[in-house]
Amino acid sequence: MVTAKELYSFLDKVFPTSLSCAWDNDGAMCMSDPEREVKRVLVALDVTMGAVDYAIANGFDVIISHHPLIFTPMRSINGCDVKSRVITKLMRGGISAFSFHTRLDAANGGVNDTLCEVLGIQNVEPFMLGNESLGRVGTIAPVSGKELALLVKEKLAADGVTYTCGDKMISKVVVVGGAGKDFIDATLDSFADALITGEVSYNAAIDAADSGLCLVCAGHFFTENPVLTALEKQITAFDPAIKVESYNSNLLKQI
Repeated sequence: MVTAKELYSFLDKVFPTSLSCAWDNDGAMCMSDPEREVKRVLVALDVTMGAVDYAIANGFDVIISHHPLIFTPMRSINGCDVKSRVITKLMRGGISAFSFHTRLDAANGGVNDTLCEVLGIQNVEPFMLGNESLGRVGTIAPVSGKELALLVKEKLAADGVTYTCGDKMISKVVVVGGAGKDFIDATLDSFADALITGEVSYNAAIDAADSGLCLVCAGHFFTENPVLTALEKQITAFDPAIKVESYNSNLLKQI
């Protein structure tokens, strides 16, 4: 039998806090009953109300997310905001919630390694930003910027992709799932041809294009959601008896 406390302890070793950014907040966000036996685990990018309702309705014991359930300090849990209602529902349902954020970005086999694997990027190495190795850098067979954007859209099944410098030939790429604005200057300094990420601001994208950088933005959700498969594999390797299921927490739709 694996308890909620034991499952968290295992994942905390696989994705250690030493990899987390100093500003981050993740971990055992809500452990309703540390000794509860874990038979079913739901993995999701976000702990949304829909994810919690699904977990309760289908008998899950733990929800594991990438984005932190609690990121900024909470002064009270009083039901007056959606976050406190989510936490209250988790506690009443006896369900624990664990989040692994920037440490999952940086970890071997985490968000960005998984993204490189899905996109077929080779010769992958950590990409440093300051003293943090959140991103990855690698190579692909030469393609145009537009061809790269189409490849990313197809491989990630993204709703839509924006890109710059479509005619530029690309062979060296930096990969950062989620919000990659802070990596633009470092990508330019590294002489990489392109930055593949989820989202950047409009002004940052314009400046990147003006600097000659091919920027491919496939959406925050679509660049990070593939890591759920890696989480499933880690949990199953720890205890094959645990039933693991992925939940699509994307609430942003395009028409």
